[in-house]
Amino acid sequence: MPIFIETFLYELRQRFLLRWVLANVVGWTVGLYAGVLNPVCFAGTGIIAGLVLGAAQWWALRGSPLLALNADGQPSRRWITLTFAGAATGLIPAAVLGGMLFLFTNGVAALLAGAVLGGAVGLGQWAALQGISSRAVLWLGVNILGGAVCGLLTIIPIIRGLPLGLLAGAALFGYATGRVLEMMRREGENGDIR
Repeated sequence: MPIFIETFLYELRQRFLLRWVLANVVGWTVGLYAGVLNPVCFAGTGIIAGLVLGAAQWWALRGSPLLALNADGQPSRRWITLTFAGAATGLIPAAVLGGMLFLFTNGVAALLAGAVLGGAVGLGQWAALQGISSRAVLWLGVNILGGAVCGLLTIIPIIRGLPLGLLAGAALFGYATGRVLEMMRREGENGDIR
């Protein structure tokens, strides 16, 4: 195996933020792009995005004290289920706002749709994090803001057919939410967990 791949895999195992950003890029891009590419699948975009995002984020959280502290004994199932529920619920109002693309400026509609979808996913996951950290409310804010920025970046037509705006938005979303999770994890390591 080439040395740069070995180095990348080593860093991926060692650095939570790198895993988290990668998980969000894969989760949001695969989940949302699959729905956009296939009109039959569009109604299920929230379902696809929620499942793929939840599974990818769970992969990044494996071994993390945040995931291990979920009280129900099924942390992976709970994280994936809450992410799925948030995305599936948030897609309906986000799609309605996205439909406003044709009525108003597409930037405002994309910003609002992203904020709603990000907020819905964050609200679902907040249910798992609220008993773990006293700062879990920040999770809601960063998901709303990150979703808004991600939504806005998805409409940037960098190269037709390639979701480069979505990739950039998902990376920024992953970085912002990852920093909040790191802060919550440090809080737990210091014994400040609720």
